[in-house]
Amino acid sequence: MIMSSIDRKRFIWVIISALVQGLLLGIYTVIKSGPLLCMPLTVICLVPFVFWLSQEHWGRRLFNLILGLTLILLAFWVYRLWSLYSPHGSIWVIPSQRSDLIRISVAVFLLIPFFQCRIASWSWKFPYSEIFFQLCRNLFLLFQASLVIAVFWGLLITAGLLFDIVGLSVVPVLLFNPITAGTLSSLIIAVSITVAIRHPGIDSLGRWILSVLSWLLPAFSIFSALFLLCLPVSGLSSLLSTGQASTLILFLQTGTLILINAAYLDGNHNPFNQKMNALACISILCLPVYSVLSLYSLSLRISQYGLTVDRVQAVFMAIIAGIWGVGYALCVVFRSWPKSIGRVNMLCALILFVLVVLMNTPLLDPFRLSAANQLSRLTSGKIQPHDFDYAYMRFGLGRYGNDVLDELLASSSSDIHAGAQRAMSISPEEYLLYTEKGIPPIDERRRIIHEAAKEILTPEQEEYFVSHWEYISGAVYFVMADVERGSHNIILLTDNRASVFTLKPEYIGEISGEFQTESIDIKTIEPKFMDVEISGNIYRVDSPK
Repeated sequence: MIMSSIDRKRFIWVIISALVQGLLLGIYTVIKSGPLLCMPLTVICLVPFVFWLSQEHWGRRLFNLILGLTLILLAFWVYRLWSLYSPHGSIWVIPSQRSDLIRISVAVFLLIPFFQCRIASWSWKFPYSEIFFQLCRNLFLLFQASLVIAVFWGLLITAGLLFDIVGLSVVPVLLFNPITAGTLSSLIIAVSITVAIRHPGIDSLGRWILSVLSWLLPAFSIFSALFLLCLPVSGLSSLLSTGQASTLILFLQTGTLILINAAYLDGNHNPFNQKMNALACISILCLPVYSVLSLYSLSLRISQYGLTVDRVQAVFMAIIAGIWGVGYALCVVFRSWPKSIGRVNMLCALILFVLVVLMNTPLLDPFRLSAANQLSRLTSGKIQPHDFDYAYMRFGLGRYGNDVLDELLASSSSDIHAGAQRAMSISPEEYLLYTEKGIPPIDERRRIIHEAAKEILTPEQEEYFVSHWEYISGAVYFVMADVERGSHNIILLTDNRASVFTLKPEYIGEISGEFQTESIDIKTIEPKFMDVEISGNIYRVDSPK
């Protein structure tokens, strides 16, 4: 097939945008710090994808759509950059943009079909069915692109292993370099979407997938009902004890919403008979209950540990899923289901857009909300000064966290003032070095060790543990134990872990087994310290390999 001049121009721009996106994402993946971490990640990720999905509407209107989206995302990015970069911070330490990327990606993916229909029809008056099927088409284009990229990398990994076998290990090293891998991945995704758009089979495949998914809804309804009926028997404690209750429930809600839309499509047809439809409505009526459980779980977590950026993001997702669920449930209760599904979806998409905009302003900024909540917990006494994460304020919450530290530096409490002073004294380079290793800065380690030692250790021994923090995780306890006649060794206890050191100190090994650090009573069993007895239980000391 001969390409027209428009097709050729479009294909060239697809290739250029893919190469630029892949290169920038590869660089972002490789770098650990510096100004490149300030790249507008939402623009780099989303704008090319919107262009690839909408490329068949080539023309001035598509250009205006891409330009408008880019300007909006850049406005969000400028505010975020301002909120993340503090006068006390460093351009080399910038908090993650992950939550912004997730939140804005969801909003863009749900709203872009409105503008695609606008470009295609040259009017804002179009039925909901067109929006829905455009959304599904975008979803299937991304789905087939993910299949293509999975096959591509499967073949590339196989080829890399073969090159490695014949002694050309430099080839897989180059292929799997993040910059090369990112560029190749973006290029393959862009080309696969372009080819799929030109192939009419993508719509047939999409309808087939929707048809298959629709018949999962009745079975899923039974599962949902059984799950909720078992909760009063098992109690909420078993669910909440996982620590991931809100995440699991959110996945359950999202899966239910996807199956409901796959079954009822644009609301103009019903694939089920009366009995199956009644069964499917059970899933819809369960949605508000899921929202209550999810928000309750999050409220407990926030009450215990306060707000963080990730928890604000989780609350946002739970509220959006809850609004959708309540909307669907009201339609069932007032017997307007499924004809009202379009109005609910458009209203919820609008609410989602408004919330995303507000969360990129000081009004609902997750960084500001987190900093204010943590400060409130400290000043109200819900958290003790020695448990407060001052380093998170400085390096994790940008300008708002540093403003909190400025306020704490003026505190009349010596403990709070000292904690804020320690955080301000940490250099960005030191913070980067130790967060990369997953350990606190050296001053924070020295404080933790000194408080836990309680005069058991000498200053030299304390410094040893400060420099060998990799043996430490969780709560810290020190116990002196008899090893040989007239000598003592040190047992360092953490959460379900014990490490053994000599007085030099020198690392001997780790005690295998699970134990509680309450009411500790330790004595050695063998002169060479191969076994120890902790609270009446015998444990073997495993030497490092």
